[in-house]
Amino acid sequence: MFLSKRSNGVYYIFYENNSGKKTCISTKTRLKCEALSFLTSFEQKLKVKEALKTIPVTLKDFSFEYLKYSESIHSVNTTKSLKSFFHNLISYFGNCQLTDLSKDKLSDYSQERLKQVSSYVVKREFAYLSVVSNYAVGKKYLNENPVKEIKKIKLPEKLPLFFSETDFQILLNATDSKDLRDLFIFGINTGLREMELITLRWSQIDFKNRLVILDNRNHLTKSKKIRNVPLNLKALQVVTERQISSTSEFVFTYNSEPIKQHFISHKFKKIIIKAGLNPKLNVHSLRHTFASWLVQSGVSIYSIQKLLGHSDLRITSIYSHLRSEDLMDSVNKLNN
Repeated sequence: MFLSKRSNGVYYIFYENNSGKKTCISTKTRLKCEALSFLTSFEQKLKVKEALKTIPVTLKDFSFEYLKYSESIHSVNTTKSLKSFFHNLISYFGNCQLTDLSKDKLSDYSQERLKQVSSYVVKREFAYLSVVSNYAVGKKYLNENPVKEIKKIKLPEKLPLFFSETDFQILLNATDSKDLRDLFIFGINTGLREMELITLRWSQIDFKNRLVILDNRNHLTKSKKIRNVPLNLKALQVVTERQISSTSEFVFTYNSEPIKQHFISHKFKKIIIKAGLNPKLNVHSLRHTFASWLVQSGVSIYSIQKLLGHSDLRITSIYSHLRSEDLMDSVNKLNN
């Protein structure tokens, strides 16, 4: 790119266009200082335009690329859920260019999905859409994330399902396997997530300090942050007894074999039905129970946030509804 004065006295900028052909543009001035100012401005505009150029990719090709990436960083269940998410997108939009997924089109899609599935499902799908769009921006498939401008779906507050002490005892009585009983007892006393439980290794148990160390080495925590979970006497008793006879690197096994996530979910559901308990209860309900029982025992919501490894206190605050005594104490102060 260079500046040159023509025979008419006007300065022109000569440069190569997107096709590689030489072309020029008039600065519309005969003064060199003004022409140089125009040149500087023109160069900046070209740089911005170049930065905004995207690499064309179809929705289907992008889904293949992202799912391959997902397999390396996400759990099997998350990748499976993302595969279903992309299937729904392609079914609705066809194999369009990724840049065709505008804010308005995605808003229409969300309204259509709300007619078919719950608001919880649509909210999760849009969380996925935001994450994959950020990935696309990083790969220069998109200039910006279209989801940022879409109004978020507000969900009605709903207290997570958890076990009463009686129901949990019924669950244990209906569980024939000691391996599974140990896992359930440990889960309800530590609040670990399902994958954190079944991938827990002996190297993560600090018997001296009575801690579970979740350090992202064996399994990435959801927040990807390191956290330590103290072991109470019940949890400590479980791992102490299991260590004596263990022949595996994993703390929890089933018939001496590592536990797969689909297996434990299926097995848990069968036990719940056999016990005659609420069929909506699942393995994750053990974590909800841990938090709910702590709240009911007067533990602060801030301590529970740390134990659960929540990045945002708002996530933990859903359990605060179980603690009505604090509110009662507050209004009772008016009696004084």
